[in-house]
Amino acid sequence: MLDSYAEIFARRADSYCRAMERHPHARDAEFAAVVDPIGPAAGTVIDMPAGGGWLRRYLRAGIHYVAVEPAELFFELCPHDAAADRVRAPVEAVPLADAAGDAIVSLAGLHHAPDLGAIFTEVHRLLRPGGQFIVADVAAGSREDHFLNRYVHAHNPMGHEGIFLDDGTATQLRKAGFVAIEEDQAATPWRLGSAEQAGTYCADLFGIEGQSPAQVATALRDIVGATEGDEGFVLGWSLRRLICRKP
Repeated sequence: MLDSYAEIFARRADSYCRAMERHPHARDAEFAAVVDPIGPAAGTVIDMPAGGGWLRRYLRAGIHYVAVEPAELFFELCPHDAAADRVRAPVEAVPLADAAGDAIVSLAGLHHAPDLGAIFTEVHRLLRPGGQFIVADVAAGSREDHFLNRYVHAHNPMGHEGIFLDDGTATQLRKAGFVAIEEDQAATPWRLGSAEQAGTYCADLFGIEGQSPAQVATALRDIVGATEGDEGFVLGWSLRRLICRKP
């Protein structure tokens, strides 16, 4: 069993990227869930772990984007230009100066991390005073947890044993020094053109093998819930979101 983010995506980042390239707008609502709360004064936003840097396209003009990403293939995809930097590093130990960011976001990437407390402490160090931290991931015990830690776990050769956000996450944030913690369950529906597309997309995204797109789509309907109609296949995905700040 592989249990670290870098180990996992050294093996399957290519299929994850394929899913994101084929359907770049399927998860627009997820990215909006972490971008929309960013305050208007934020000039530098750090994204960790950044995956392929997809979050950047959702940021407003004028923001300097910094991608922190430990997996090699993802890191190579992260933007680096006059308005964007990239750092290849574990999110527990980022080689950036104290108070480097005005806001830090983390979208659906921390459930493969064994020590959230260490990550939250590092995020606190990287934020300027008054800076925001916005984290969104699957909620422990949710339908999404069931889909990933049971169905995907059974059909991914590496398994899937995510450690998801729960009622203790806010306490961990407070211990790291964060205040003004807001918490909600954000609706983040995934939108695909058809059940076939949804099945293929999720198979690529999660490394599912030995299941047809139709079988994956059936599991999505049965476990997570979905609607199908004029808007295509809409998966009823949601994420636990916490928004807080450094004093």
